[in-house]
Amino acid sequence: MRLRTRWLRGPQTRCAAWPQPLHWQTDARRRPWKAAALLTRTFLHLPHVGPQRERRFWQDGLLCWDDLLRTRDLFDEGPAPPLEQAVSLSRQKLAEGNARWFEEGLGAAHAWRAAADFDDGRIAYLDIETDGSSGDHLPDGEDAPGGTTVLSVWDGIEARVFLRGRDLDELPACLSRYKILCTFNGKAFDIPYLEHRYGKDFFPGAHLDLRPITRAVGLTGGLKKIEKLIGLRRPRPIAHYTGYDAVKLWGAYRRGRVDALEPLARYNLADTVNLQVVLRTAYNHAVSQQELPFRRFDTVQEEGTQAAVERAIRRLNGRGA
Repeated sequence: MRLRTRWLRGPQTRCAAWPQPLHWQTDARRRPWKAAALLTRTFLHLPHVGPQRERRFWQDGLLCWDDLLRTRDLFDEGPAPPLEQAVSLSRQKLAEGNARWFEEGLGAAHAWRAAADFDDGRIAYLDIETDGSSGDHLPDGEDAPGGTTVLSVWDGIEARVFLRGRDLDELPACLSRYKILCTFNGKAFDIPYLEHRYGKDFFPGAHLDLRPITRAVGLTGGLKKIEKLIGLRRPRPIAHYTGYDAVKLWGAYRRGRVDALEPLARYNLADTVNLQVVLRTAYNHAVSQQELPFRRFDTVQEEGTQAAVERAIRRLNGRGA
């Protein structure tokens, strides 16, 4: 069964003054139901709107795009003013799921605001492991550069592990289903490796790098340190593994130790699925710290995460789903 989640939300005729947290409920029949997008409460991407003007909008009761449109006289038949045109275009881009457009409009410092709108199966959380070589290294027996050995993708519903020499070349096709790519320190590490292998345009959507996002809300350090700060605990067999251990496990696998593959994959999957928890936690921190009129995630970890990890491991080992 493929798990689905949806937001629980009561009826509402206009934008509430202070939204309630996002409540997530397992639903095996459909993807999340979305009554209203959180991006519709954002104005920073509109022309000539900065943080102070956006906050003045909220203070004046203009809490969403619809509220802004209501400020125009009903009998005004003149050309739409620039802000109204920008809101219309924003609605179109949101309906299209064009996260890249909002990323560019909001800028790196505020692109995290798109997280709640797209974290319904349209964000690909990704992490890679390498053999310790540089991204432009051409491994023996490979026809494409890049030291990537194992990588995994998690979308809150299903997880998949990709393996060098087996199905790494299928990654771009897999990612084509998603609107946002989420990594931790990916701009400095994961993305350069992947670009060496697949080209600069291997993913045309938006990219959320959690490192600057977490740092901005006071969650500093590497991924594993942040996991401890927010109370995440990894499974005991892989709790103390590091990136260097992943390099050694790959070396052992290449020497014929087939039993090294599963712990390597489990370590990589832990990195990947925990990205979703870190993103949601950082999102909640930012909303609270900045006193933004956005709903927050009530649940930061999907209840079907571990089951999805086990299915990914079974598929990796050739035992089906």
